[in-house]
Amino acid sequence: MKSTLARRLACAAFTVCGIFSAARVHADEQVTMATLAPSALLWTHAVANAEGFYSRHHVTIRELRVGSSSALVQAVATGSANAGAGLGDAVVAAVDRGAPVTIAGSMIGKSILRLVVAKDVPDIKSLNGATVTAGAVSGGTANLLKLQLADHGVDPTSVRLLSLTNSKDRVVALANGQVKGALLIAPFDTLAERQGMKVLDVYREPYIETALIFNKDWAKEHHRAATDMTLALKDAANWLYDPTNRKKAVDVLAKYTNTPRDVCEQSYDFIILHQKAIGVGLRVVPAGIVNLVRLSDEAGVRHVDQPGQIDVSKYYDSSFLGSN
Repeated sequence: MKSTLARRLACAAFTVCGIFSAARVHADEQVTMATLAPSALLWTHAVANAEGFYSRHHVTIRELRVGSSSALVQAVATGSANAGAGLGDAVVAAVDRGAPVTIAGSMIGKSILRLVVAKDVPDIKSLNGATVTAGAVSGGTANLLKLQLADHGVDPTSVRLLSLTNSKDRVVALANGQVKGALLIAPFDTLAERQGMKVLDVYREPYIETALIFNKDWAKEHHRAATDMTLALKDAANWLYDPTNRKKAVDVLAKYTNTPRDVCEQSYDFIILHQKAIGVGLRVVPAGIVNLVRLSDEAGVRHVDQPGQIDVSKYYDSSFLGSN
């Protein structure tokens, strides 16, 4: 009897030790994540850190700050980073070139870039022949700006695009007359408005502005860590849409971007309530990828006869979101 009891206790102890051992191994997973400068594009990431969603899903994030979206995608493609929060257009272009990266979720599923003009610009048509900025001079944000201008009767070939990758620098350029129009990310669009500049337009269609991406080889080898990171950001996205979290969400953005809280309140209203730009449940809406490609087509970058020709699975791997 004593022998049986001893064996049962030994088995129980072995099971408990095994559980704790597995938990420790899982908790030790570290993910290197390439990011751009702090902005609302990374709001879900900031929330996942601040509210402990990463730790709950047993991942530790090490940030690798890069200076441009192309550098970010390159860092993930080469394995310098395991994951990244990259601009959707840069990711699509990289996949088309054969880069080993894949989209795992939609951190920003609609544009939060708003077209802001200088004080002396009365309307969008006045931007004909002007110097403007969308960040880079080519690629998705530049194509987006060209499409918005064309939709309002401005000849896109008449404008001069200036490279200013940081929205804070774009506000300064608008204020000193260096540019007449700019696409600005929240909360910098509100800061510009407070200086007397005007918001004239925003693109409302599905458009994956920021995607969670993984290096394919790393994600294959560390599928559990990749999934846990994705689920942590999914929880953060859902948390942002809970109206009871509005105050905390604003606090997180204000601290993360070093921006006055009342400015971030307006950013919450635009991004969460009006534009509903955060990917709900981090889900990728197929139209978000299709529109990225079609925007490039409109700008003459690539030709797509029919949206149905676009294989979304070429760019997006839904397995990291499980049953979502």
